[in-house]
Amino acid sequence: MGNSGLSVNYVSDAAQSFKMICIGLLDVAYTEIATSGIVTSKWQENAISEIVADRMNANPTTIQRHITAIVEKRLVSDDLSQAQPMVDNAPRIDIKIGGFEWSSNEKRVTFYMEAKNLYGHDFQKANNTTVTRSNAYAKRYIKTGIDHMLSGYYPEDALLLGYVLVGSVSETVDKVNALLKQEGRGSELIVPGTSTYFPHLAFGRSDHPNGKSVDHCYLAF
Repeated sequence: MGNSGLSVNYVSDAAQSFKMICIGLLDVAYTEIATSGIVTSKWQENAISEIVADRMNANPTTIQRHITAIVEKRLVSDDLSQAQPMVDNAPRIDIKIGGFEWSSNEKRVTFYMEAKNLYGHDFQKANNTTVTRSNAYAKRYIKTGIDHMLSGYYPEDALLLGYVLVGSVSETVDKVNALLKQEGRGSELIVPGTSTYFPHLAFGRSDHPNGKSVDHCYLAF
């Protein structure tokens, strides 16, 4: 794992192996989708998550290991008698991947991915006079992505995905970091990284004052 890629425990703790399998599924799915060229700047993030999950589920590994990727999963309490009144308003996460511990057929494990569209710079869609403001999406990435990860709104076993639809990953991360600095959060900047295990994916990590870290992954289309 390269510097500032996924957190160290993703590889050092054997109990985290399922997460590595999930990232591997993402790596293969992204490669297939990017090669097809089907995703463009017009796509909404939910549509991209649908095709990502579809490609994951088509991977033979999911059959061998009894793994399933589900989109738009409601996050409700384990005590459904308590959760019942709040189910409709429960937060949702874009992709939930469920399966079994790699070394056991008995221990159920899950991993989550929350996705946000990102743009490296402002752009205007063809035949449209409206300009898409990249800063607005970077702010949203912070408020409903990073901050939700830190608050416990999303599960701890989650990866924050950025679908980069315009521009490069580096300029997109720079834009998010510039906004963090503007907000007086210069100690929380995303540090980019790579992984020898997953060469097609761009990673990052941000450390925060509450002691938590957020793992980021960027898919450039």
